[in-house]
Amino acid sequence: MRNHLLPGSRSALPALVLAVLTLAASAEPFDGLTLVNPLASNTMRLITNDGRTVNTWHCGKPVSYMPYLMPDSTVWRPGLHPAPQLRPGACGGLIERYNWAGDVIQSFEWSGPDHIQHHDIQPLPNGNILVLSLDRYTRAEAEAMGRLDISTDHIWSEMIVEYDPFADSVVWEWRLWDHLVQDVDSTKPNHGVIAEHPHRLDINAGMIHSTGDWIHANAIDYCAEEDLVVFSSHRLHEFYIIDHSTTTEEARGSTGGRHGKGGDILYRWGNPQNYGRGTSADQRFFVVHGVNFIEAGLPGAGNILAFNNGDRPGTSNDYSSVEEIAPPRDSAGGFYIHPDSAFGPEEPVWMYSNPGTFYSNHLSGAFRMPNGNTFMIEGTKGYITEVDSTGTVVWNRPLGGQTGRAIKYHRDFSVGTREEPETRGPKPEWRLPTIVRGSLLLGAGHNPILTGESGLCPKPALLDISGRKVMELQSGENDVRHLRSGVYFARAVSGRVARVVLVD
Repeated sequence: MRNHLLPGSRSALPALVLAVLTLAASAEPFDGLTLVNPLASNTMRLITNDGRTVNTWHCGKPVSYMPYLMPDSTVWRPGLHPAPQLRPGACGGLIERYNWAGDVIQSFEWSGPDHIQHHDIQPLPNGNILVLSLDRYTRAEAEAMGRLDISTDHIWSEMIVEYDPFADSVVWEWRLWDHLVQDVDSTKPNHGVIAEHPHRLDINAGMIHSTGDWIHANAIDYCAEEDLVVFSSHRLHEFYIIDHSTTTEEARGSTGGRHGKGGDILYRWGNPQNYGRGTSADQRFFVVHGVNFIEAGLPGAGNILAFNNGDRPGTSNDYSSVEEIAPPRDSAGGFYIHPDSAFGPEEPVWMYSNPGTFYSNHLSGAFRMPNGNTFMIEGTKGYITEVDSTGTVVWNRPLGGQTGRAIKYHRDFSVGTREEPETRGPKPEWRLPTIVRGSLLLGAGHNPILTGESGLCPKPALLDISGRKVMELQSGENDVRHLRSGVYFARAVSGRVARVVLVD
């Protein structure tokens, strides 16, 4: 296990000692920009660490869970459909893309009598969007698959679709319903011993709530390096990894894809009693939200972060924790499970908790920052806490109300990978320090983007987001205080451009 300190484990120390430890910490918060949209608000804000607003988007409809800032400074945001036929928790169904000025420049719907986007989406590197969706089945269909205790007229399963917003079509889909197992009736499909099928979901696991809610997935994330998808389940208290490298046809079965298991579950963690390889004593998650892969290049890359809400049944000992899981791998890089045991590991490699203080019984999430800190959102409180690797709090801030999740982004926007006709401005190719106040400093030593082989290119220019030149730039300081806050592009005569964000 990685060396770390849990704040909760310091409870035997005097409060004064705790204060000294905190003040002695040299760690700093990650210097980034946080995109915030409380659940009761139609407004998104991009804020600095000290709470100043860099940009505001007024969206006119509630967010379904959380928005995503894109490399070109647009935002993908799932919001409430104007006439949803299904109404799950964190109901969405209308996915929109906003430019910096707040205009909707792209949108699509994922809503109907048997499906609707809810909670989360995940923009992909190729420009497509992974959509987390309900997948509705009738009571008769559920009973035909072996479900026993169902009193509602339907059951809400889950599906994931990859949607191409440029072609306005689904290009890949995966349905949990194709990967079930049951041990109640040998005449019905997918009969087998539950413990022998950890890569499938027992259709009788968990309760069906009065609305038909069964899985209640709440977050989805994508690992580009391995072409994997992970999602978390509120009701079943575990998360699941599936193979995105499959075709849609392969995703319906148990063969194909990079891992050779089709659309079956490659890995799961949090509640092994769901697949007959543990008891209630082995349950680790008590409601789980916000699962995501730690990105390549960051401390813990490839591991998984999840917010364990800690809503333990029948007790008053409720507290939350953020846990980092390192899935065991075999020699071929597959997810390893012993024939007679649950998926490992037995313990997370890193964890943060502070019983009595740090708690949110639902919502919430956590992300790893480039400097090694972990950025955590207590959703029900609408509160951010950032800690270093030892568990020392280095930054916190209220968000203005209950918040599904929020992400802090690097001040340098990264470079996109797809030419998008809806964005008419110049396409960035190199990086430039993004946040500028007062003056923009250009010169061969500071901004290689604006220098050619023989020195500074003549008459570099600053362009607005539509590609219109707003001023010429010169070597040295350029006063930009007369320009409105927003996204601009610094362009050299060579045609190379870099993104700049001007703020007051």
